[in-house]
This record gives sequence, C-alpha cells and structure tokens, in this order.
Amino acid sequence: MKRILRWMMVFMIILWSVQSKSLTVVGTEIDMVLDENVIGVQYLYIETYRNHFEISSTGAASCTTIASGDNVDAVHVYGSLQKEISGQWISIGSWSRKVNGTEAKITNTLMVGPGTYRYKSSVYLYRNGLLLEQDEKASNPISY
Repeated sequence: MKRILRWMMVFMIILWSVQSKSLTVVGTEIDMVLDENVIGVQYLYIETYRNHFEISSTGAASCTTIASGDNVDAVHVYGSLQKEISGQWISIGSWSRKVNGTEAKITNTLMVGPGTYRYKSSVYLYRNGLLLEQDEKASNPISY
C-alpha cells in the first residue's frame, strides 16, 4: 500500500511539473501571436493596397492607388489630395473608380501651389454586392 502511495505521489509531482512547464510555453506562444498582430495589418481579402504620392519641382502632385482583392467581384477605390490649412486637412481634389473585377487603379495629377499636402485613399472590396473589407491610408505630408 505504501508503495502504491509513493508511486502515486511521484506520478502527481511529475504530472504537476509537466503541466506547469506547458503553461509557460503556452503563455509565451500567446504573447508572440499578440505581438505579431500589433506589427502589421492582416487582410482577409485585400491582396495589394499601395499608394504613391509625389510633388515635382514644377508643382505637379501625382497621386496613384493600386488595390486588388482575392475572391471578390468588385473593387472601389477613392483618392483625395488634401492640403493642410490651419492644422486641418482639407480636400482640394478627389476622384474614384469602380471596377467589376479583382483589381483597380486610380491615378491623377493636380498642380499645386506652396503648402503642405498629403494623399489619402480608401479601398472597398465587394462580392455579390456585399462589402467584405475596407481600408484607408494617408501618405506622409509633403511640403512644396
């Protein structure tokens, strides 16, 4: 009887030891997953979403957005050139494009005067008329 009790105690200590180490590992894995989620955006349907914004030496502000989706049938892309006025971003030109398909690209060039500008865009992905995913981006400001 004593022998059985001793084996049970040894077994319980080993089991407790293994469980406590497993809990630490699980906690570490959870922390890693949470850290990965903070680092970047993970899309479900958006495959590509890029902006390009530049102002030439002559004041030509070129704005481009390219967006594509996976398992979608329509892509809507909106772009807006904005000027900073009294600490607020005011749209000075906007345009959009709706494509029945998986990819859309918009590009526009506007002449600007002295000031600080940024380009802001948004993309909406649809399947069978239902919105699946959306996002928006704003470029870093450029002073001209």
